Amino acid sequence: MQLIYIHGLNSDSNAIKGKMLQDWCAEHRPEINVIRPDCNLPPLQVMEILTQAIQNDPHTGIVGSSFGGFFATVCTAKFGVKSVLVNPAVRPSERFKRYFTNGHNGYTTEGGWMIKQSELVDLEALYEPVPSHAEKILVLLKTGDDVLDYRVAEGYYGQDGAQSSMVIETGGDHVMLDMHLKIPLMIDFLFG
Repeated sequence: MQLIYIHGLNSDSNAIKGKMLQDWCAEHRPEINVIRPDCNLPPLQVMEILTQAIQNDPHTGIVGSSFGGFFATVCTAKFGVKSVLVNPAVRPSERFKRYFTNGHNGYTTEGGWMIKQSELVDLEALYEPVPSHAEKILVLLKTGDDVLDYRVAEGYYGQDGAQSSMVIETGGDHVMLDMHLKIPLMIDFLFG
């Protein structure tokens, strides 16, 4: 049994949320092996890493934060695994276009991945207009998210016929500083 934590765009495998999950599981659910891959790589390489990890253990749950929520959604669609999304990015290919306008020639994440324009095509190919296996996704949103408009995720994961469970809380921010309080809910959703 494993939990994969997928970090956000300007983060890495040492993300606080990933460590929180690992520490909580070590104390309360030691049978859950927490994996925190570094996803500062082109999208198709990230998907290779995640695919390999999921194939190694069919009893996998995923927590994806921000950009990691996008990859978690793709994994749920592809493998039918359960995912919890924390203030997820819905369609990063659209958001990342800003890195290639007005004389900008790309963007390098804090973790060292230099986003290339060709990778926007890969991200768009991974995107689904309607999330598959939406019932296997729990979305945690804060209305005060200062990076991503929570209403985009609310609309995407709340589509008729493809509705995910959602917890939408007033205020807060993109980081979701109170995530530690939600870990029992997350683990219960993922592993029962």
